[in-house]
Amino acid sequence: MLDFQAVGEQIHKLRVRNGYSQDGLAEVLYVTRQAVSRWELGQTLPSVDNLAELCRLFRVSFEELLCMGQTAQFDENDLFKGHSREFVVDGIIGGKIKVNLTDVLYQFSPKERLAILKAVKERKIKTDLSELLPLLTKNERIYMGGIVKL
Repeated sequence: MLDFQAVGEQIHKLRVRNGYSQDGLAEVLYVTRQAVSRWELGQTLPSVDNLAELCRLFRVSFEELLCMGQTAQFDENDLFKGHSREFVVDGIIGGKIKVNLTDVLYQFSPKERLAILKAVKERKIKTDLSELLPLLTKNERIYMGGIVKL
């Protein structure tokens, strides 16, 4: 999965390095300045055609533009700093991002917590349930009831 925020930061860095304003880049690509802004903020990704044109303009590979060779760095005090929430949650559930859930659970929204707890329940994520249980809300404990004595 691509980290939209990291890709956005890369587009911003390459745009500035190559002397383009957001308006100037938008004009070259026949998109709006707002589209370029959304890319740089990690809200959306450029179309495949625009990705190809960005690679040509900035003289970089798709891999470099899409940050595919980079290893993401995470701050356990702010897991989402520099990363999209979806990237972090999917990475944890998929086992690509290793964290101690008891240390970081507070950083997730209720919906994200449920997705993570579902992965714990399905044994996709290993964690010490005796440490995790006190951190759960009443409803989360009920949801986890199938594997934990309440």
